[in-house]
Amino acid sequence: MNRADLIQCWTAALLTATVVGCASKGPKAPVADFQPTPLGSVSDPIWQQQEENAEASDFVIHEHEWVGNSSKLNPAGMEHVKQIASRAAATPFPVIVERSSMSVDPQTQHLLPVNGREDLDAERRNLVAHALVQMGVQEADTRVVVAPALTPGFQEFEGGRAYNRGFSDSGGLDGGFGGGGGGSFSGLGGGGFF
Repeated sequence: MNRADLIQCWTAALLTATVVGCASKGPKAPVADFQPTPLGSVSDPIWQQQEENAEASDFVIHEHEWVGNSSKLNPAGMEHVKQIASRAAATPFPVIVERSSMSVDPQTQHLLPVNGREDLDAERRNLVAHALVQMGVQEADTRVVVAPALTPGFQEFEGGRAYNRGFSDSGGLDGGFGGGGGGSFSGLGGGGFF
């Protein structure tokens, strides 16, 4: 069988999805031994990794959980530290104190509260570590670190959109990708699925 015949044979096989005519002209093409895998065997590990990553984010104490630019936790921050203490023994995740970013640097021209303070970060870290030790987390001093949050926060426009979506009549189903009434996927009374 020459090259032109072989190309013609494979083209015919691809177009008709059969190799019956090619079998008489030469050796059969090797067929891969295909064993189907159970449903979810490819996607389940991806979902499990995403769940684990999300659980690690539960151990981040964010900047908004402190009273202003201080080392005092607000009520939500205190509750969060209690939740971390109750789950710490069952998980290997570090406890992350998000770096401060709302301090004023007196050496700048406009004195805007957009700077971090390492001394404040250290105070916050020590406070959280001490509180966790008091609640029975023995390795808290080595597990509590100062670092950026694992996920970025909302941008201004995202926060406003999420806030407003919570007050919509349709439970957040109006607006679609286009925003406002009449967005994409407008099957829900002028709104969209998102």
